[in-house]
Amino acid sequence: MRLAVTLLVLILTTAPTLALETLSEKHFKVEYTITPEEDCYTAGEKIYLNYVVYPKSSAYRILIGGEENNARTYYFQTDLNDAVWRLIVDYYQGGAWDEQMSGKKAQIDAKYFKTGTEEKGIDKITANLTATVPTCNVRLCEFVALAASCEDCESNALPNVTIKVANEVIFKNDIKIIRANLSELKETLKSEGLYSEEDFKNVSDLIDSAESYLLSKNYIKADEKLKMASDALKKLFDLSNKKVVEKMYIDVDSEVSKVQKLLMNSSVLLEKIKGSERYTDLALKQKEYEDALNSLKNNLKDAKNLIENGDYTKARSILEEVTTDVKSLKDTVEGLIDQITAETQKGGFIPSIALPFNPLYILASLAAVFLIIVVLIKIRRRKRWDELR
Repeated sequence: MRLAVTLLVLILTTAPTLALETLSEKHFKVEYTITPEEDCYTAGEKIYLNYVVYPKSSAYRILIGGEENNARTYYFQTDLNDAVWRLIVDYYQGGAWDEQMSGKKAQIDAKYFKTGTEEKGIDKITANLTATVPTCNVRLCEFVALAASCEDCESNALPNVTIKVANEVIFKNDIKIIRANLSELKETLKSEGLYSEEDFKNVSDLIDSAESYLLSKNYIKADEKLKMASDALKKLFDLSNKKVVEKMYIDVDSEVSKVQKLLMNSSVLLEKIKGSERYTDLALKQKEYEDALNSLKNNLKDAKNLIENGDYTKARSILEEVTTDVKSLKDTVEGLIDQITAETQKGGFIPSIALPFNPLYILASLAAVFLIIVVLIKIRRRKRWDELR
């Protein structure tokens, strides 16, 4: 007997806490209206939102409400400011339960309802919201005007209501920035002699169109045009970078060729001073500068590959370094040519012949010279004697 009483007490005390049947979107039908109805709002506007939840069919009237002694709670929240709620539960063929509150969040219990022994259930649940549109920190954003859910239901069982909000100040600033970037790019290309009005016409037209839509308060269209203008401007920057870098490559390649010709000249001049004291020193410098030129040529090849692969920023960085280095190398090679030329103009030097420094070789050389002189004298005397005879 005591065990039976204990079990009965447990049943009575735990029954209210039993989980309700889980609901999904198939159980609900939702209708809502926003006043004023606009495609896009601005900060400070006051809106009125009426959100009504119905059972999708009469079979779900009882299910969407709570069970006996176990209400099903419905939750509502908003991103809007100064929110004031009026929540109403209308029972089928019965009365209504009405609550009012303020704040970002609100909730109401849909309690079990029956008349006599007949279960009636829920006719509809209404969330009436009055609130103010908050400030958007970008030119166009989206706020959740109302998010709804209920106890023991899937996360997407009840749809959210969102609104788009525009910030006119940021719109105007973005237009100003894009125009400034476009103008700066024009000036850059003009200074490089690469400007073409046709390339810029599309971007200018898109910015003008965005500005026109903004004036007419069509923020969504204005945002679309600005996005298109930004994309077009990026492509134009890429095209312009390509033009600038390709021209820079041609100019640098020309300078490298000039240095190569200078080194060829210095190499020819070196051959003329092989007998001079400074030949070895100047020849070493010639080799050093030739190695430096080969290094610059390799960097130039790297830059060309980057241009072909569309990496204009990195290619430009390499070309700027090569431009500086080739200018320095050109000045250095010209200095080398001046030194070699000065050496050739000294004159009087006899190309050195490398002979072993040995007294015997010197005596032998003198003896050979003496013999040659004696032979020449004898030949000359014999010739004169023959003439006298």
